[in-house]
Amino acid sequence: MLPAATALLAGACAFDRAAVVAEEKLFGPGPSGTVQALGAWLGDELAGVAAVAANRIRVLGVMPSRRGRGVGTALLTACEAAAKASGQVTLRTLDQPGNYLAPGVDERNTETITWLEKRGWVKTGEPRTNVLIDVRGNPRVTAHRVEALSRAVGEHGYEIRRARPDETALLDAVAAEFGGAWPFELSRALAHSPTGVHVALKDGAYCAFAAHDGNNAGLGWFGPTGTWPSHRGQGLGEVLLVACLVDVAEVHAQCEVAWIGPRPFYDKVAGVVSDRRFLLLTKTL
Repeated sequence: MLPAATALLAGACAFDRAAVVAEEKLFGPGPSGTVQALGAWLGDELAGVAAVAANRIRVLGVMPSRRGRGVGTALLTACEAAAKASGQVTLRTLDQPGNYLAPGVDERNTETITWLEKRGWVKTGEPRTNVLIDVRGNPRVTAHRVEALSRAVGEHGYEIRRARPDETALLDAVAAEFGGAWPFELSRALAHSPTGVHVALKDGAYCAFAAHDGNNAGLGWFGPTGTWPSHRGQGLGEVLLVACLVDVAEVHAQCEVAWIGPRPFYDKVAGVVSDRRFLLLTKTL
């Protein structure tokens, strides 16, 4: 099913590179909940796919030439039924912590937003924002700058390095300090070769971390990242971000930062060239 589903998503998802991460979204694990991948066929042809895990629809796409035949509605109804059967009372679009295609539905995708609203879904909360950073030809994204920033924080006793693949102590430390889905995403970023995680330590203790491709592996997305409270304001986030951006530049021309917090930080450190906004839609089951 995967090759056919990948080809389908390439044509169905105009605003997200779902085809690149088709296996991850349709079949990959998340930090909680069991994923159910669903397919809809018209005769022998795969016309639509979807995946639901816990209270999130991870992905849903219908071949453009097969729209208007009830395929999407059937898949949506099946996702709602699966979520309700697992004890969920509300279903959400795309934003499953640890394994999400996007923080919601791209606001440019008005066709899908209207389609969902006609089926009882409602916009919830404020829009979420991703930012895009050019990482090639960017004078602020270079190995030389990583070295310079590392030397600067090193004068205050900090060590900057790439995390090791077997660095489970990092996962334990992040789980204890930050919790949530971050340890799950970090474990996936550690599985890359080389690992997609950089850390800052002082006197052998973790002080900060940053990762890329822990979610949406292969798309060059940055995150998660965090600094222990007592070590904030030391420039650790800056050097770790640039180190990750240098990694991403090996494969991609841009890096996407999801669910941004302090946008001025990213603009100052590397320069934001554009952004994307997403709407969360929910439905009470």
